[in-house]
Amino acid sequence: MKNLSLANIHVLIVEDDENNRMVTRKLLQVEGVNGDNIFMLPEDPLPFLRSHLTPEIDLVLLDLQLPGKDGYTILAEMRANPLLAHILVVAVTANVMREDVERAREAGFDGFLGKPINGPLFGEYIQRILNGEKVWAPT
Repeated sequence: MKNLSLANIHVLIVEDDENNRMVTRKLLQVEGVNGDNIFMLPEDPLPFLRSHLTPEIDLVLLDLQLPGKDGYTILAEMRANPLLAHILVVAVTANVMREDVERAREAGFDGFLGKPINGPLFGEYIQRILNGEKVWAPT
């Protein structure tokens, strides 16, 4: 993975709770992500991702508990699609028990962030993930 500047990345927040979407967006902007490069959806992102290959999404912050498809199903569908398989996907969830973290790791997520998101460390976590490091931060 190339070293990406936070100012230039394109992020998709997939979260069904509007307040959580807005908080995550604000945290990204505080860390220097251009607000025009942040997209937000309350549900299955696959139709959006298929239609937005340019500009390419660099990172998906994916809630695991969504109405309809859960985050595990969405990740599996992304990984099965050659056009989407390379996108970094981080699980974001309030389910932060050891078995939840392990399930996400085994499913193939590129990281795990517990809710509420740790604001002071959020930027560091995102930069580490963008640099190719797996970040597992349930708290």
